[in-house]
Amino acid sequence: MGIDNLTGRQNKSEGESRGREGAALIYSPLQFYYSVKLFIQVLIEKLLRSCGDIDTLYVLVRPKRGKDPVTRLHDMLDEFLFHRAHEENPKGIHKVIPIVGDMEMPGIGLSDEDRKMLTSKVTIIINSAATVKFDEKLSIATGINVRGTKEVLKLAKECRNLKAITHVSTAFSNTHLQYIEEKFYEPPMSVEALEAVSQIDDSILESVLPTILGNRPNTYCFTKAIAEEAVRIHGEGLPICIVRPSIVVSTYDEPVRGWTDSVYGPTGLVVGIGTGVLRTMYMDVNKVADMVPVDLCVNAIIVSAYHTAMKYKENETSDIPIYNFVSGAQAPIRWGEFIEYNRRFGMQTPTIKAVWYYGLNPTNNYYMFMFYNFFLHYLPALFIDVFCALLGKRRAMLKFYKKLTKMANILFYFSTQDWTFNDDGVQNMWRSISGSDQTVFPFNIGDFSWEYMTETFLVGLRVYLINDDISTLPEAKRKWDRLYYLHQFVKVTAFSLVIFLGYLLVKGLIWIVFGL
Repeated sequence: MGIDNLTGRQNKSEGESRGREGAALIYSPLQFYYSVKLFIQVLIEKLLRSCGDIDTLYVLVRPKRGKDPVTRLHDMLDEFLFHRAHEENPKGIHKVIPIVGDMEMPGIGLSDEDRKMLTSKVTIIINSAATVKFDEKLSIATGINVRGTKEVLKLAKECRNLKAITHVSTAFSNTHLQYIEEKFYEPPMSVEALEAVSQIDDSILESVLPTILGNRPNTYCFTKAIAEEAVRIHGEGLPICIVRPSIVVSTYDEPVRGWTDSVYGPTGLVVGIGTGVLRTMYMDVNKVADMVPVDLCVNAIIVSAYHTAMKYKENETSDIPIYNFVSGAQAPIRWGEFIEYNRRFGMQTPTIKAVWYYGLNPTNNYYMFMFYNFFLHYLPALFIDVFCALLGKRRAMLKFYKKLTKMANILFYFSTQDWTFNDDGVQNMWRSISGSDQTVFPFNIGDFSWEYMTETFLVGLRVYLINDDISTLPEAKRKWDRLYYLHQFVKVTAFSLVIFLGYLLVKGLIWIVFGL
C-alpha cells in the first residue's frame, strides 16, 4: 500500500466505502489547527491537492476575534495559497470539516457528539498544535504544548480505526546539547511536575522563570521538550512518531515558490533588511542557520504518518521513531551566506515600501551591537518622532523599533550559536518510499538548493507578506536608486562630521596641552 492509500486515496469508490458498515470515513486524517497558521495552511493545501480522493479532513478550530470556526476556516480556504488546490481538486473544499475545540481546555474542548464521531471515523492524526510565541507565559505554553498533547493522545487511544499519529515537535527542544540525535532525551522536568508548577500564579512564576527554565532558552523550547516526554509516556502502544523540524520558512516549490504569511524568525529579519529598517543584528555570520522550507516539511510529515503505519505491529513494543527534519545535516548554510544570497537577489526586486537603502551591520559582539543599535536604530527613530511631533503627526518609530528589538531578541539565541543534528531516520524514510511517491511528496534535503530557495525568498515576502505587487517593480527600482544616493550622501556627511569633530577635539587638546 502506497502513501496515497494511507492519506486518503481509497481504492474503492466513495459510494462503496460509505456502504460498508462501520467505515463511513475510511481514510480521514485529523489535523489540529491552532496558532501555527503558516504550517497548517500548507499541510491542508497539500492534502487537498495531492490526495484528491481523501474522504474527510477534520480541522480543530477555535473561535477567534469574533469569528466562528466555520468562517475562520472558509476565510483560510479562500486565500491565494489554495487557488491551485481549488483548480486541481474543485470538490476538495467540501471535504474540510471544522471541529470546534480548544487545545487549552479539558478534552481539547470537544463536544460529546464530536468526540464520538471522531473516535469512530478518524484514522490519521497530525498534531502540530502549539503556541510558537517564545516568550509565552509558562501556564499558557504548558496548557497548549504539554497538556494539549496529552489530551490528543487520549483521544487517539479512543480512535477505533487509528492507523498513525504524527506529533510535530521542534529540532530545538534539546538545545542544551551540542549534538542532537533522533532519540528521546531526559526532560528538564516531569510532565506531572510541570502541570503542577503551571498552576502557580503567573506573577510568581515570572519571578522564578529563569530558574525553572535552567539551560533552556524560552518557554517554547522548554515545554516542547516536556511534550516529547508526554508522547514517550502516554503514546506507548500507539502507532506514533515524532517529527522535529528546525526553523520553518517559506515554500520551496509548492504550491507556489516563496509563499509565506509569517513575519517571525529569519523571515522578519529579511523583511527588516529589505525595507531598510533593520540596520544591525546581533549574530555570528559563521554559525549555521538551520531552516527548512514549509512545503518540504509538510511532505516529510505526511510521509512519516505513512511510514509509521507501515512499520507498526499491534501488541509489539518498539521505540517511538523520531525524525530530525533539518537542513544543517545535509545542506548547511551559514547566516552570512543566507544574508548575502538575499542581498544579491533582493537588489533585483526591491520593494516600493522600502524606507531606506540596504545596509546591515551584523556583529557577534553584544556591546558593539548595542552601539550600532543606538546610532542606527534608536537615534534616527528619535529624530523622526521629534520631527513628526513638530508637524503634529503621529509618532511611531520609537515604538516600532522597540517591537523590532523585541523580535530580534528572540532570534539572538539561534543566530549566535549552532547545533549538529543527526537525520539518519529522515534519510532512511526518504529511501524507503517509491520513486513515484518521492515525486509527489519531495522532502529530500540532499536535493535542496539554497540558491534556488533564495531566488524567490524576498519576492515571496514582497508579494505575499507585505502585499507589494510585482507590478510596482519599475517604480520601486527608481525609488531604490534615490534611496541609494541619499544613503551615500548621509554616509559622506556623517563621515565628514566625524572628521570635523575629531579635528576640533584634537585642536582643543593641543591648545590645552601646549597652549597653542
